Amino acid sequence: MELLVKSRARVVVLSSEAHRAGPIKLEHLTEEDFIPLFFQPVTEQTFKSNYVQYSLSNRARVYFAKELIVRHPELTAVSLHPGAVNTGLARDQGGVFKCIFAMFKPCLKTPEDGAGTTVHCATAELPPQENGGYFIDAKEATLKDGDVIPAVQTKLWDVTMELCNKLEKK
Repeated sequence: MELLVKSRARVVVLSSEAHRAGPIKLEHLTEEDFIPLFFQPVTEQTFKSNYVQYSLSNRARVYFAKELIVRHPELTAVSLHPGAVNTGLARDQGGVFKCIFAMFKPCLKTPEDGAGTTVHCATAELPPQENGGYFIDAKEATLKDGDVIPAVQTKLWDVTMELCNKLEKK
């Protein structure tokens, strides 16, 4: 973190609109030795909860960008949704998912188009009021009430730092 602050870097956090599907609750971040679901590896047993994990991890990323500028206002940090991009990640899926993907494939962005918002956020001059913002299609998007809960945002940062420190000591 020290190097990041010293370099006055710009942090661009890739998230997704899926963040809206999974609220992170404060009580889930207070259990001792608790590792939030989105920090755990996806396994056969957790396959049904993949979307929950995906949603929560994307919510955590929105919180990260916002909390980073709370703690280090000298930095620029934003999060973004790149859009539905045909990355090939679903190519090995079978069954119903394969059929759904085939139906929507023509509507997906190319990887080059999907990178547009990321490139914008990394290179454009952003006005101060957009620092910590969430972007879609290279424009700041409004987060709905309940999408960001400051107490959860702060606690998640603290829990994450604790986990990082524990891992660093191992």
